[in-house]
Amino acid sequence: MINPIPIYLQQFAGNVQIIDDVESQFQLHSSAGNEQFEIWYYGDLLMIEGEEMPYITGSTARIVAKDPLSAEEILLFDATLHGYNALFCEAYTENHRDNRPLEKYNLPETEVVLSFFYNIDYDQEIDDYEVDEQENVQLINGETTNWETIKRNGYDAFAFYFKKEDGTLLAFAEEELA
Repeated sequence: MINPIPIYLQQFAGNVQIIDDVESQFQLHSSAGNEQFEIWYYGDLLMIEGEEMPYITGSTARIVAKDPLSAEEILLFDATLHGYNALFCEAYTENHRDNRPLEKYNLPETEVVLSFFYNIDYDQEIDDYEVDEQENVQLINGETTNWETIKRNGYDAFAFYFKKEDGTLLAFAEEELA
């Protein structure tokens, strides 16, 4: 069974849709219900030929949506904490997480749509992980977390979009993580 969205974003998700067997998508809203955000990031900007805007990328990338009305900050993605790689492949230290000042992405306040991809069938592959009697799994960084959190936060790809005035979606971040 696919768990539709990461646990850490559950409270900010509106209009959750299961696009197909592996992709879920939702519109971001703040705790106050606002749907217009500024995007702030740490990482690199990569311009891809044929794309309108550069993509936020990087091995320690961090992407935050800020509600300009309430000043609430919502962490959308942190490469050192979220996704399959951060859970099982790349061990990051506090040093990796520190000193990552955010920059404002050159984009007006906008609606944000997030897609997460779950190509790993964790239930099918449970024997590949060390799950203890309490259904906890040890992560690459030595910490443990429960199996349900792994299934929801262990996505293997994502795409973040802003909604243009005509309703079309334009990506500002995409990563394959596994």
